[in-house]
Amino acid sequence: MTSATPRPAATSSSRPPQTVYLHIGLHKTGTTYLQNVLRANREGVRGQGVDFPGGPGEPVQAFAVWDLQGRRPRGVDDKRVGGSWKALVEAVNSSGLRSALISEERLSLANLRQVRTAVQSFPDSQVHVVITARDLARVVVSAWQEEVKNDQTWTWQEFADSVKDPGQLATSPARGFWMRQDLVQIAETWESAVPAERITIVTVPQSGTSPDLLLERFSSVVGIDPTALTEEPAWNNETVGVAATEVIRRLNERLGGRLNQRAYDKVIKLTVVKQLARRTDPARFALPAEEFDWVTERAEAMIEAVRARGYAVVGDLDELRPRQVSNARRPDDATESELLEAALDGFAMLAEQYAISWWARRRSAASEGGRAGDLASRARSTVFRGQRTAATLADKNPLAARALGFGLAMRDRARRRARDRARRREM
Repeated sequence: MTSATPRPAATSSSRPPQTVYLHIGLHKTGTTYLQNVLRANREGVRGQGVDFPGGPGEPVQAFAVWDLQGRRPRGVDDKRVGGSWKALVEAVNSSGLRSALISEERLSLANLRQVRTAVQSFPDSQVHVVITARDLARVVVSAWQEEVKNDQTWTWQEFADSVKDPGQLATSPARGFWMRQDLVQIAETWESAVPAERITIVTVPQSGTSPDLLLERFSSVVGIDPTALTEEPAWNNETVGVAATEVIRRLNERLGGRLNQRAYDKVIKLTVVKQLARRTDPARFALPAEEFDWVTERAEAMIEAVRARGYAVVGDLDELRPRQVSNARRPDDATESELLEAALDGFAMLAEQYAISWWARRRSAASEGGRAGDLASRARSTVFRGQRTAATLADKNPLAARALGFGLAMRDRARRRARDRARRREM
């Protein structure tokens, strides 16, 4: 991956961009994929006249949105957050490029005051809002797994029962889910500061479609040629299977919230989850059939409201209609045997990773200092390494095992002869 082009230097003639695109999510709608492609191709994006801030030494978009909303990581006084929104605004307004793009799904959580602040931060630019949306059947199960990956302990059934019950909208997990997924209310909030004709809904293609299609749709809105974005993203948001998700959920129960958010993200989300994502799950999980009625009813109402409001749509609103998935598992049907296997796999991968990282830190210390050793010492070391290699090979190859067996027999005979000679000398 090539390094990103440095930001254009601000000059007295630098003008604000003509257009600022605010991609506000929604959560679980391919945002991580899009953002990682943009980060990897920041040079190519800027080469097309679109500023995507956040490179080395630049304001971090996520921190800026946290600052806009007054958020801070749980249990951490992160000094990087304060002042980030102002820094991001100044960077965008002095870029000198024709357009700028801010992509952060937490913008979907903004209230009326925060929306006005965000839009008014770019008084000399025309602000457009871009909303990616996905069918609720996929979003519900994906959102539950994401909650588990973020230190929550709700079972699938507890989560589903909450989000479908109108009486639980004020409590978690329903509150957090609909704050992130009520497309109509979120669009309405932003319409308080941006005209409806400047709000665009980009639908996420149905499962099985190449992610390139989502990138093409999104790029067409913000004025980027996606064929020029050739650098591969460094990572993507990991999905783990049924058993691994339940292992993480139970691990959260045992941790009991003792880790602050930064520590949890580092150890669990960015380590345990990434390791468990390496496992191959033979079948993905999907929304159970008994949940389809309420999900479909809610999706249809959402589709009709979007049509009535006249927002521009890139894609097809029919893609927001839930579809049942054949040969899929329930999110909560892992057997105890599967859980054990997933837990052991995770433990083994973590042990391997810890050993590699530990030795990487210790290797320089082991290679420095001490005595170089004389010729005889180095010869003994060479012989030992050869013996160890032969033993390892014998465990895998029958011919090598026979050869090693012959060598061991010769060593036994030599040992007996040496013993007999020693006894004769003592007589």
